[in-house]
Amino acid sequence: MPLISIASRKHLYYEEYGQGIPIIFIHPPGMGRKVFYYQCLLSEHFRVIFPDLSGHGDSDHADQPASISYYANEIVQFIDALHIDKAVLFGYSAGGLIAQHIGFTRPDKVSHLVLSGAYPAVHNVIGEKIHKTGMNLLEKNAGLLIKILAVSHTKNKELRNLLTGHMKKADLAHWHQYYQDSLRYNCIEQLPHLHMPMLFMYGGLRDWTFSASGYYRKACSHAEFFRLEYQGHQLPTKQYKTCNELVTGFVLTHHS
Repeated sequence: MPLISIASRKHLYYEEYGQGIPIIFIHPPGMGRKVFYYQCLLSEHFRVIFPDLSGHGDSDHADQPASISYYANEIVQFIDALHIDKAVLFGYSAGGLIAQHIGFTRPDKVSHLVLSGAYPAVHNVIGEKIHKTGMNLLEKNAGLLIKILAVSHTKNKELRNLLTGHMKKADLAHWHQYYQDSLRYNCIEQLPHLHMPMLFMYGGLRDWTFSASGYYRKACSHAEFFRLEYQGHQLPTKQYKTCNELVTGFVLTHHS
């Protein structure tokens, strides 16, 4: 799979499959593109594109401290480098912050927003604890954090090993910065500016982000919401069939 050059002679590594409507997948801190392992199946219907953000996986290191706005700008440059006019953005967890940021700063680049486990700000004690625990483990025992994330995302040992190996490539400083900025980021006031078709997917009681859906319901009355009961936060891997079906139906229904 190719490397593509964006600003500052920086290279991003990405995988691409299929043809048609482009969907770009934005991963959470540390995990890299491999967390979307099962979304490759969407290539049956779409052109699916999986970049590693800088400082992650096989991409170059970031050329300045990582932040939500930094990565949002990076994805816009990535879209331009691929000569794509508009793309569906799929943001998972904190990757959804990046997707949302692009949605209200560069809406001309976004045809649809698809968000799994989305939040406009870390809004509760559980979310704050998850972010702070992640940063603390990065400082003291990154190997344990990698193991926890791999185990929490799948029971498939082969995929666990794939996720583990990919996370080990991440630059710990950029990973930490991504967590840190996700913790302090807040776009609640900007939500009414998101006018493109929007799909939100959440888990049930074990998904700490579900309570954030109220912000979106209030500000984005046109958005569609799905909650997968008895599931946790890790829908792209643990509920990939339903996740992929929802994405397919939503994008095709709202494609003009």
